[in-house]
Amino acid sequence: MNFKRLFSTEKFKGERNYLSNQRTYEIIRTVLLFALSAAVYLIGFLTTHTNKNLLTIVAVLGVLPAAKSAVNMIMFIRFKSGNPAFAAEAEKLSETLVNAFDLVFTSYEKNYPTAHLAVKSGSVICFTEKADLNEETFSKHISTYLKAENYKDITVKVFKDKDKYLERLKSLSELKDSGNEEGIMNVLKSISL
Repeated sequence: MNFKRLFSTEKFKGERNYLSNQRTYEIIRTVLLFALSAAVYLIGFLTTHTNKNLLTIVAVLGVLPAAKSAVNMIMFIRFKSGNPAFAAEAEKLSETLVNAFDLVFTSYEKNYPTAHLAVKSGSVICFTEKADLNEETFSKHISTYLKAENYKDITVKVFKDKDKYLERLKSLSELKDSGNEEGIMNVLKSISL
């Protein structure tokens, strides 16, 4: 088992099936952290036959990271990865693009799950399988964060129609790079789940 993978999400964010894989890791990590706290408590209780010992304090403090992990687990359980057939098509069409799969953008009001997202030439396009996603508020949300990082004049377009999105991916791949695609993608990954 790769323990670095259990405690880090940043390197893998945006990969295909990210949400499904991360959900599994968050569940495993949460169970392990709670089990560790319980084991420390039991060792202290069984050796001293009382709750009043140093290991009880250590076990209680160990619940803090376990609880934080439980919150992350709950967030990842709420969302699922995009359609695998669509992901295969999008991956093939976006080989020359800076792109990411399964990003969920969170705000105070709403969550915006995307199945695929691509960046090129001052354009950010994304496909969502969520029919009730408000395109205008999502675009405004993304644009606000990009402007805060000095990426101005970036157009954000959300697609709900798979065929139109794939067609736009084809046309986007023919455009010339602006040179700031990686920076834009880093901002987008940093504000997503």
